[in-house]
Parts: sequence; C-alpha cells; structure tokens
Amino acid sequence: MDCSDPGALLSQEHLIYAITVPLSTSIILANLVIILGILCNRKLHNTPNYFFLSLLVADMCTGVALPFIPLMGLNRKLSFGSCLVAHIFPNFLFLAFLLNLVMVHYERYICIVEPLRYSNLWMHRSFPLALVSVWAPPLLFASLPAFGWNNWTSPDWNGCCARSQNWWSNCSANVTVCCSYRRVFPNAFIYLEVYGLVLPAIFTIAAMTGRVLWITRGQLKDICRLHRSVERGQASDREQRLNVRYTRCVVAVSLTFLACWVPYLIYMHVCVAFLISDTKWNASTHVVLSCTGIGGMAVVPLVLGLANRQYTEPAYKLHRKLRDRLRQRMQTATESTVRENTNQNVV
Repeated sequence: MDCSDPGALLSQEHLIYAITVPLSTSIILANLVIILGILCNRKLHNTPNYFFLSLLVADMCTGVALPFIPLMGLNRKLSFGSCLVAHIFPNFLFLAFLLNLVMVHYERYICIVEPLRYSNLWMHRSFPLALVSVWAPPLLFASLPAFGWNNWTSPDWNGCCARSQNWWSNCSANVTVCCSYRRVFPNAFIYLEVYGLVLPAIFTIAAMTGRVLWITRGQLKDICRLHRSVERGQASDREQRLNVRYTRCVVAVSLTFLACWVPYLIYMHVCVAFLISDTKWNASTHVVLSCTGIGGMAVVPLVLGLANRQYTEPAYKLHRKLRDRLRQRMQTATESTVRENTNQNVV
C-alpha cells in the first residue's frame, strides 16, 4: 500500500478499524470479566492462576494493540521515532502474549504428565523470575530494530518516497517520512521471528495439547477396563458418558485449533511468501487476513478462561442478581398498573 495515495490509505484504515474495533472491544471486555473473576475469588489466588492472570493481561494488551497491528502493513507518514514505536510496541505485546500462552500450557502440561514433579517446578518456587522470563525476552527481541537492526537507511522498496518528493521536501534515502514495516524489520529479523519464535511456540503448544489428550485417552481406557471388570464385561452408562465427554473434548480442541490457529498460520505464511517473492498484493486481502489471524489467536485464552466455571462465577452471580432485580421491578410495575386499573374500574 503506497503512502502516495491518501484516499486509498484512508479507506484501508477505515476497513481496519471497522474489523478490529468490535473484535478488540470484545476481547478486552471478556478478559476483564475473567480477570475480575480470578481477583474476586480468593480460592483462585495461587501460582497457576497467577500465570493465567498474566496471560489474560497480555491478551488484553493484545486486544488494545489489535487495531494497530494491521496498520503495520501500510506505508504511512511518520517520523523515525514514531515509526519505531508503531511497529515495535505491537510486536512486543504479541510476542509477550505468545510466550505467556506457552508458559500456561507448559505449567498445565507438567501438572498432568508429571504430577509428582509439579509442586517442585522452578516457576512455582520463584514466580517473579518466571514472570520476568515471559515478559523481558519479548521486549528485548522486539526492541532490536531500535538498537540498529533496521533498514531505515536503505532505499524504499516500494518507491514511496520517490513518488512523494513533490509533497514532502524532507523525503530522502536517509531521512524520510515514509514509514514501512520493511524499513523497520529486516528480512532476517522477520524470518527469525517467524521460524525461530512464533512457529516453534505454536508447534510446542500443539504438541503439549496432543500429548495431554493421548494421556487422557490412556487413563480413560484404564477406567473403562475397571468398569467392565466390575460389570462383567458389559459397558456401563458411566463408561459411555466418559467416552462422550472425551469425544467432546477432542472436538472442542480441534475446532479451537482450526478456528484460532489456522487463520494466523495462513496469514503468516502468505506474508512470508510475498516477502520472499518481493511482489505487491491486494491491501484489502492483507487487512482481512491480519485481522482474522491475530484476532483468532487472541481468542484462545478466552476459550480457556470461559470454559472454567470458577473464573466466570462472579460475573454469572452479578448477572443473575441484576436479572432478578429487573424482574422484580417489572413485576412491581405490573402489579401497580393492575391496581390502578382496578381502582379506576371501581370508581
């Protein structure tokens, strides 16, 4: 997307805001509900839930930055410092969210795979250190372009400045107002982030989830074998309910992966493919893919949180209390109306 076409740039920004603002608002509100649910329940004040709370905070920050992430694909009129902030800060929040997600999955994975080792994990003994380990590395990596690993002094690949010299007199090869992600992130930086950080993190989460489902399946077979030995070879209703429950769990995990992770994987590989081929592509397609991909990833913690009744219990109680009060007021208003009508008929 060229910055030399203000009308097209403005239309793309409107498209981004139209898609991301409702999604961002939903993500922020849902995270606030779960966060308040954890804070209001003292029984949930433990290390595992603190890790999940950190993930929710990172997810909420990603929701705040969601409208700005697709803007990174557009060429805009920004100074050097503003351009770095506009690219580095959303990237840092995204990487912090991803690392928090890996930490939460790892903590729960160890709890199931090695329960005897679970209480002696280093992350339980020194929670502040574990918290720093999921926030500091993303910040350091995302800040590398600010320390010199950028292409700001290189010529523009898209010729943005070459077309816009009649508009802006300070546009040159070294000092320019044309802000592009290619001027902030070198190709090596993008490849390292995608294939050295993002993809390994996603595959690690998928592998841990698959391993947990496999262990759960083995334990379910043992339980069913015990039930059959008691019931003399006949499948009991409890065994059928366990099988149905496990099937629902597998279906839920599969659908979550397809709906939340696959769009982002498609978006990421399409971006890398166009980066390698050095060709332009439709800006609307980029906007839609980036919004659905990043938004889908941000929904993963919400699925984990909303599936836990302990996290949503305070919100459910508040909703029920407000509903009862509303019904009571409506009933009182109805009764008063009936009384007034009755009095008028008597008169």
